[in-house]
Amino acid sequence: MADLLGIGKSGLFASKKALEVTGHNLSNVNTEGYSRQRVMQSTAIPISTGGFIQGTGVKVDGINRMNDEFIDKRLNSALSSSKFYESRSEHLDQIESIFNEVDSEGLNQILNKFFNSFRELANQPENETIRSVVRDNAGLVVKDFHRIRDTLDLQAGNIDRKITSSVSDVNQILHNIANLNGKIATIEAQQGESGDLRDQRDLAIKNLSEHFKVHTYTDNKGRFVITAQGIGTLVTGLHTQDLAVVSKNKNNSTNNMNGSVEVVLKDRPSQSVTNSFQAGSLASVIKVRNEDLRKLQEDMDGIAFQFTNSVNSIHRQGFVNRPIAIGTDGTPVVADKKGLTTGLDFFTSTLDKSGAAGSIDLSDSVKEDLSNIAAALSPNAPGDNRVAIAISKIQHERIEGEESVTLEEKYLQTIGSIGLETGKARLDAEQANGILAQTNGIRERLTGVSIDEETANMVRFQHAYEASAKMMQAADEMFKTILELKR
Repeated sequence: MADLLGIGKSGLFASKKALEVTGHNLSNVNTEGYSRQRVMQSTAIPISTGGFIQGTGVKVDGINRMNDEFIDKRLNSALSSSKFYESRSEHLDQIESIFNEVDSEGLNQILNKFFNSFRELANQPENETIRSVVRDNAGLVVKDFHRIRDTLDLQAGNIDRKITSSVSDVNQILHNIANLNGKIATIEAQQGESGDLRDQRDLAIKNLSEHFKVHTYTDNKGRFVITAQGIGTLVTGLHTQDLAVVSKNKNNSTNNMNGSVEVVLKDRPSQSVTNSFQAGSLASVIKVRNEDLRKLQEDMDGIAFQFTNSVNSIHRQGFVNRPIAIGTDGTPVVADKKGLTTGLDFFTSTLDKSGAAGSIDLSDSVKEDLSNIAAALSPNAPGDNRVAIAISKIQHERIEGEESVTLEEKYLQTIGSIGLETGKARLDAEQANGILAQTNGIRERLTGVSIDEETANMVRFQHAYEASAKMMQAADEMFKTILELKR
């Protein structure tokens, strides 16, 4: 009877444990990163009685977490790619909107107005009102160059803040993983179940993969290791290698801007790893800042530099629109009581192309006096319009150093290239999201909780529990019958 009670008891315990695990699965059906669990049971060790081998029931070997390491790695890789293109598409969309060439008046249209105003001045070189229009349109050009360059710089600054925030999040995740490594090792050393903690660690690795691509493995000492491709080892068991951000000057930065945020290893602050990240949102924003934004900044500086130098080189040859005294040698005086009569810049002159779009401005002489806007190539020539015509023709002249394009074409190429990159990023993001959804679906089928399946298991384990209880009840009644016979 004792054997029968023991068999019933073992079945009762196994069914109870299976019901507990099933309930745990159902409770976590909506928990992110949870992997369903199963009770692993086997036949208890049989015994020999009266020449017969007799079973002794069932024993619970443990609780197994339904997990596929290969699928998890595929999922993390797909997530890194998805976040890279998603973040890239988002930031390029913001950059593309800076140029306003479709929905509102952009720089190209403003430049057209500027050159057209010089054409009008060529038709009426003595008209002060048209000179005022020329100066106003030039002011709009200056303002829009500043707007574009300042907004590009602002975008770079916003990305710097995102990099700082991302590095802070990454360090928190690394410490969380190291802490979970310690808890898992302690529990498993005591033969305990660590499935839920492993799920938490896998979820942390998934969150880390959103920032950059990672690789995980267990070394020959049994320590869980995380490495970042291009960076090195970030977690080894309980130990972490934190990241940090430092501010660099223009010459030492990766995007040619003062105060640029660069990523370094905390223990090796002199070694920049900014451009070493692969995939993930962190690599994406760094690529946008160091490549896309930097190219746009340099292109806009180049356009502004060529534009101001081209206008100034012609404007210097002209003469101001006021009576100019002629010297005894028959040459016009270079200066009068109002200032220079020739050799005047229309825009402030700069020798450095870097930052030209942000520093472009009207010269003080043009700001102070409309008569300093030169339209004539000769002094005291009211109908002379050769300078005004020459400046208006700059719009269709080839840029020095750019054999096949004009200023307008160079600008349109610049905004066209960012448009193409934005469109490509959108397509890449859609494709990466599709791969991610497919991989996530595979993981859910393999490791996710099915309510229908768990409900069926609950009924099955409940019936098994009831059957084991009835077996114990039958054994108890048989035992009572034998006791009554003795009475």
